[in-house]
Amino acid sequence: MTYENILNKLEGKWICQRTNYFLDEKKINYNQREIKLQQIHNINISQKKDDIVYHYQIHSPQNNQKIYYLFFKKKQSEYGELHKITNDQIKYYRFKIYTCNCIKIESVKKSIIYYEYIYLINPKFKITIAVLKNKHKYLAASFISEIKISN
Repeated sequence: MTYENILNKLEGKWICQRTNYFLDEKKINYNQREIKLQQIHNINISQKKDDIVYHYQIHSPQNNQKIYYLFFKKKQSEYGELHKITNDQIKYYRFKIYTCNCIKIESVKKSIIYYEYIYLINPKFKITIAVLKNKHKYLAASFISEIKISN
């Protein structure tokens, strides 16, 4: 039940403020944008019997970019798969829902490790902390705060 509850809270129009710290170059960049995250039901992907599947589209009006997120999880498993589709590129991640308000998303390729924690503070406010590492060396960190402005 936690899985469905937390994913249902992601839908809506959000204002996002992101700060990225690039540790090697000692650079910081900042951006703010509006995004719309909506669940979509018209994707034709075969679903296995015990899978819980959610499909989302994120649309950014500033650059008219659309990103698709496909969440797959077995009912009895604590881990799931996340596919992020941008243009013609698909990235694969693993995710785990820790509590009723926290998702961890991670990816490992060779020695590069990426992970992020998404905390839903309440239905209208979420915070994301993301880290990029090469083995034990931190390369970058991001802090994102998002405020829901409408459903």
